[in-house]
Amino acid sequence: MKKTSAFIKIIALLLTFTVMNGLLASCSRDDGTDKAISYSLTDEPKNLDPQMASDNNSLLVIRNIFEGLTRYDQNGSIIPGVAEDWSSNADYTEYTFRLRKNAVWSDENKTPVTAHDFVFAWRRALDPATKSTTCSALFPIKNARAVNSGEVKPESLGVTVIDDYTLKVSMEYSYAEFVLQTPNAVFMPCNEAFFLTTKGHYGLDDDYIISNGPFVLAQRGWNHDNYVRTLRNPNYAGHNKVAPRVLYFGIRSADTDYFQLLENETVESAVIETENIIKLEGTDYKYTTVTDTTWGFLFNVEKPALELPAIRRSLMACVTDEACTGADGKSLIPYGFETANDIIPPSTHINGQLYRELAGGGFKETFSTETARSNMNKALASVELRRMPNITLICPDDEQVIALMHRIMRSWQQHLYVYVNIEPLDMTTMQYRINLGNYQIAFYPIAPSKDDPLNTLNRFTSDYPSNPAFLKHPAYDKLVEMASTRSNTEDVLAAMAAAEKYLNSYVIFYPVYYEVTYFVMRPTVSGIYFSPFDGAADFTNCKFVE
Repeated sequence: MKKTSAFIKIIALLLTFTVMNGLLASCSRDDGTDKAISYSLTDEPKNLDPQMASDNNSLLVIRNIFEGLTRYDQNGSIIPGVAEDWSSNADYTEYTFRLRKNAVWSDENKTPVTAHDFVFAWRRALDPATKSTTCSALFPIKNARAVNSGEVKPESLGVTVIDDYTLKVSMEYSYAEFVLQTPNAVFMPCNEAFFLTTKGHYGLDDDYIISNGPFVLAQRGWNHDNYVRTLRNPNYAGHNKVAPRVLYFGIRSADTDYFQLLENETVESAVIETENIIKLEGTDYKYTTVTDTTWGFLFNVEKPALELPAIRRSLMACVTDEACTGADGKSLIPYGFETANDIIPPSTHINGQLYRELAGGGFKETFSTETARSNMNKALASVELRRMPNITLICPDDEQVIALMHRIMRSWQQHLYVYVNIEPLDMTTMQYRINLGNYQIAFYPIAPSKDDPLNTLNRFTSDYPSNPAFLKHPAYDKLVEMASTRSNTEDVLAAMAAAEKYLNSYVIFYPVYYEVTYFVMRPTVSGIYFSPFDGAADFTNCKFVE
């Protein structure tokens, strides 16, 4: 009897185990995880090297295959990445990060990610020989600017390896927001030994990439100009479990209709075109909006006549509400865009709060059309010019933009007797012309690459490598420097606001309207975090829902 009873108990346990296994397997299938997720890139990633990448498509892939000291969760909150915890001293001039010991690279040996990888990555980014265009994010670290200018060696950077899993970071000044920057690409680690084996090809092909993030490149996963295919990283042991099994990035052509891809269920999410925003009305699509780009008139202040603030003010005096209205009485500002009253976009934050709420707004100055012509003539006479030189305005080759430019051109003719030639260009050519300084006036978007007012203000400093206005003014540089180095929030805000007012008052860039980015998800998915400004999205927590 005892043997029979024991046998029955064993059978019962086995049946219970089998049923539980079935339930767990059913949950795994039905909880929306372990799925393939698709998203579209708008162009080929230029480089999957976190210390070099600056284009949105590269940053998007990097965000998912690499991991820094911290990362964002699906709500945009900072959570542990490679660092399992961190602390700072009382005045935020020194940080200590303690790294988890189960973070590994995706190489065959599963090499541990250590503090040395972060030190090497940051020194390499700042080394002037690297020519990183994103390394300025590291400038709050002690000696970072001096390293980047070549004044001191990279070894002087204020980062110290306490041991393999403890990193100390010394700041140039008190910087309470430092941890908020660490999810960004330039802060991500780089394994020196592997980097050296690539012999200058790091990040340019899947053979020259090892990563440490929630996803890894599939074998032959980067098919250039076609797709980037990534898989759940089996060795990832970060803060959150990785939900998708496959993350597929299709590389689309320039004329792709992204809303159509959503409707056809080709992708689970997309940044959609402005002309398709109206199609969201009355649907179940979920979307996040970010007012992250300011369109306006950019002046090359090195060009004849345009170096005079009075000339620039006279031209912008004619950019009135009437000049932005068509003959039918309707606004020529495109649908889904908003009239701009400031240069720094409304969605920009500082210390976790909206910059505009802290610094105020309405900094854009308006000038009188009645005195515009006489002011222009006085300015021309001061440099011994009898009339305005021939002026060409470059703008995007977009039907709505061109219509607005023609209406403003008529306003210049009416009030100033100035005739301006309009030259529409594709955005790549337009950006190339601006980088070379081969333009006089441009209707141009200022789109910060990260959520920080200084990202916009820094662009106009004298030593910025691609200053679009070619502005060189010590007073402006001083204001930006003060905003970069002051520790008191009120002082930082005052310096930022003064720098922004300078750009408005001297009409370096004259804002006209804001562009709103719509990041849309199909009703059947959730958990995707869309990062404002850099266009990146994190799919770690993405799953299907009922």
